[in-house]
Amino acid sequence: MTLGSVLGWTPIEWDDPLGGTIRLWPYIPHVVLTDTLRRTAGKWDGIAFLLPDDEPEIWESQVEQERKSPGINRDAISSSGDTYSRMIQGMTTITSIQTNRFPDPEPRRLYQYANSASASKPSFFIEPNDEEWTKWVEDCADEMTSLRNLASSIFGGRAWKKALRESMLGITPPEIERDDEKAHALALASSLATTWWNRSESMISVELRSRRDLRFAARLRGALRTLTSRQIDDESPPVLFVPVMQAWLPSIQNALMESPLPEEIEVELDDRS
Repeated sequence: MTLGSVLGWTPIEWDDPLGGTIRLWPYIPHVVLTDTLRRTAGKWDGIAFLLPDDEPEIWESQVEQERKSPGINRDAISSSGDTYSRMIQGMTTITSIQTNRFPDPEPRRLYQYANSASASKPSFFIEPNDEEWTKWVEDCADEMTSLRNLASSIFGGRAWKKALRESMLGITPPEIERDDEKAHALALASSLATTWWNRSESMISVELRSRRDLRFAARLRGALRTLTSRQIDDESPPVLFVPVMQAWLPSIQNALMESPLPEEIEVELDDRS
């Protein structure tokens, strides 16, 4: 699972050999996508987020924070001086589309839709919460505090600018977006997010990234199995819709293609179906 894979603007589908389809849908963190890109989602039967199950609580907390003090989350991140702050700072220069929105607009919008009375679709949160995952987090912490990565962080600004230039050369505006100004703004936002993601990923080993992505892929397959078990016999195979950060999507796709054994996962508790 290498960094710098070619990025697309439309969903990628993976047909599970055991039945059903996992649809990976790219989004850009903290960016409100255009209606044109939103329409690429298509029809789906359940949704899975590559996030922990307490994420809805965090979203609602951020809503309340923004209501009391607009821009508080953006400003707090911008002052941190890390690669995430550089992404946020870069997005402040984009005016043709909505950026730096908290909570993350696309995942929250989709979660609200899935749990609305009109939709009532099953929701899953894929990030594990067990000893194996705790071990992975600890292993990541060990690597990220190594001398190599400490040295890398010292020269982060220089490395960020170089990586951003490379990202901008490798990302093209979405052809399906007919508004050229918005299309180029999306490409710039994508370049910033991709640079942040790749810099973050470079702080941990290929082995750690592979362990994470294979675990997530196994749990996505498990969520799809849960959807399949809920369907009526004459229904078509279910589609599990998965919003994925655009820069992360190729790695998740590669992990699914390795077909890790499905890991059982329950429907999120607020599911109304």
